[in-house]
Amino acid sequence: MMKKKWIVTGVIVAALLAGLDLGAPKLAQAGIYQALAEHMEIQPQDVSVTSSPGIEILTGHIDDVQASGDEIRIGKLRVQHMDCNLHGVQFNPIDSLTQHKLVVTSAQSGELNARITSEDLQAYLKQAVKGAKDLSVTFSGDQVHLQGKIRVGGLVNADADISGHFGMEGTKLMFLPSNVTVSALGAKYSGFQLARLEVYDFADFPLGIVPDSITMQGDSLTLHGQVS
Repeated sequence: MMKKKWIVTGVIVAALLAGLDLGAPKLAQAGIYQALAEHMEIQPQDVSVTSSPGIEILTGHIDDVQASGDEIRIGKLRVQHMDCNLHGVQFNPIDSLTQHKLVVTSAQSGELNARITSEDLQAYLKQAVKGAKDLSVTFSGDQVHLQGKIRVGGLVNADADISGHFGMEGTKLMFLPSNVTVSALGAKYSGFQLARLEVYDFADFPLGIVPDSITMQGDSLTLHGQVS
């Protein structure tokens, strides 16, 4: 009888472990999706998690994490395509349980690539430059040129001529003006703060990777980040 009880207990434990082995990756996947969904428009099927054995995830380790998708919105900026792959991922399982989301604390290696079209950059700049009206946006190499009307001080409509580029300042993707001329009532003055824009702070990016290079080629801006 005692031997039979041990056999039954062993079967139950084995079933529980098998269930955890299969279920842990799904729970981690849902947790990463929840963390990403707080910062961008992304679908559950855009996130995948693999780990072997799956039960190892309960210790705070994941073999591989991938998040990729098309037409993803990050903050106020639409991204045509994003692909992020991480390997040897570490996270805090206790925090994940209490916060109902999974935030990566470190990874052995990984890569982030995101592509934003010039049309989406134009749309972003037209609504992000404070007080802008009838703003035209053109690109030449990595330079961006904006011309149009800007309402200054909430009272005066001024002609604005702005040149600049997109770049990183620490963890922040920025639009950085190199030349700004604002003309109103027969006078001209420089208004760099009118056009300096914080696009997105990757310090908030749940996968813990920050772009380290930005290139503007043809009709798209490419962000690239790497963990190694």
